[in-house]
Amino acid sequence: MHTTNPNALAAFFNIKGTFAKVTFKSNPAPAAAFKGVDLMKVTTGVFRAGINYANMAVVKDAIAAGDKDGVGPLPWGVWDKFPFTITHKGDTYLRLATAVGGKVTTDYFVNGVKVDKADFDGYLTPSAAAGRPAGDALIVFTIKAANLIAVNGVDA
Repeated sequence: MHTTNPNALAAFFNIKGTFAKVTFKSNPAPAAAFKGVDLMKVTTGVFRAGINYANMAVVKDAIAAGDKDGVGPLPWGVWDKFPFTITHKGDTYLRLATAVGGKVTTDYFVNGVKVDKADFDGYLTPSAAAGRPAGDALIVFTIKAANLIAVNGVDA
């Protein structure tokens, strides 16, 4: 299992407000028919950290246009180091903001072997394979700190 390199984590805290190349992994659960299959996605993209959601232009614009009611408390967890990390049920999560026009690539692995997205999706439940609905763009998202692989070339 990959554990976060302290240097990569330190690099994460040093990118406040700037655009940075971040690589992280996730291990989605396979569909019941594929129990025991190891699935992993490795995503690399340009993101920002240390951004206060309430101060983001896209959020302010949505509130001004009446498309958003306002900014409330976190839906889960508590801030550990605002606005970088959230803790929840003993785990630490890193919050990243998407970068408009930022390139994001994802590599897919099944039992350690790189596969294409269509093959990977075949191991998931239909709802998990469907992904996010069109038009439901992420503004901010979280990853488990243990899943951080690299920040601006500082890696494990």
